[in-house]
Amino acid sequence: MRHWLIAIATGLSVLAAGTPATAGTEATILAPGVISSDQEEWRISFTPDGRSAYFARSADFFPVSRQATILVSRTTNSGWSAPHTASFSGQYPDIDPFITADGRRLFWSSIRPVDGQPRTDADLWMVEKRRDGRWGEPQHLGAAVNGPADELYPTVTADGTLYFASDRAGGLGGWDIYRSRPGRDGRYGPAENLGAPVNTDGWEFNPVVVGPLLVFTGLNRAGGYGAGDLWYSAATLGSWSTPRNLGPTVNTALDEYHPSVSPSLDRLYFVRHNYDPWVPGDIYTIRARDLYHRLP
Repeated sequence: MRHWLIAIATGLSVLAAGTPATAGTEATILAPGVISSDQEEWRISFTPDGRSAYFARSADFFPVSRQATILVSRTTNSGWSAPHTASFSGQYPDIDPFITADGRRLFWSSIRPVDGQPRTDADLWMVEKRRDGRWGEPQHLGAAVNGPADELYPTVTADGTLYFASDRAGGLGGWDIYRSRPGRDGRYGPAENLGAPVNTDGWEFNPVVVGPLLVFTGLNRAGGYGAGDLWYSAATLGSWSTPRNLGPTVNTALDEYHPSVSPSLDRLYFVRHNYDPWVPGDIYTIRARDLYHRLP
């Protein structure tokens, strides 16, 4: 057995280390009263310069209300600015924004009409950055990716591979993680289930791929701390390793979900929710170097 530190801050390398995270290290709420509010906050994603943050907010719990809006906040000399509605959001339920590493595309999940036909399920959409720096018109990702069930939490890797979660029929559990590869025409091909050991007969969702690591939420997964926990798997020889829990610096008996990372890879962000008593989910953050785990 070797002891390893997951060091996202150093290019997602897995570096040898001999001591755990600093004693007393804990995640803190991001921008209380500005980004994290008395409502429900959801996944946050940043522009490459780290100066703009896109995230979703809803008055009620999205899985029940199925209502949310994507907001944007920008850095100022005094901190994060008061959020305003993103240009492509506000008319329909929108959630789970993800900005590509080059800042040219933003993906998200939305319950909005497709080709003029109303939809009641969440599909994956995209906007591209125009020459004037504004976002263009929303584009549906197509039937190869989207189906009659929900598609949520898109993530796109450097080679263009799309990862997302869905509760569609034919999966291993209630929610599974899928991926779709772009063809030469740029359109995404048929979605494929990641299979075991990432997916189980339970719920796996909220995937984010950072370098060789897949970080995701596993609900009540064996070996967890309770409710939703953040887990990670490493890409090895064309497959994903057996997932491991990110540990108690992030996971608690409460519900942790919606992971993301800063553009510089030095911070992890996630949402934490308390249901008894009910405390709306806030966005938390912790330095990547404070994450510690033991790997074989």
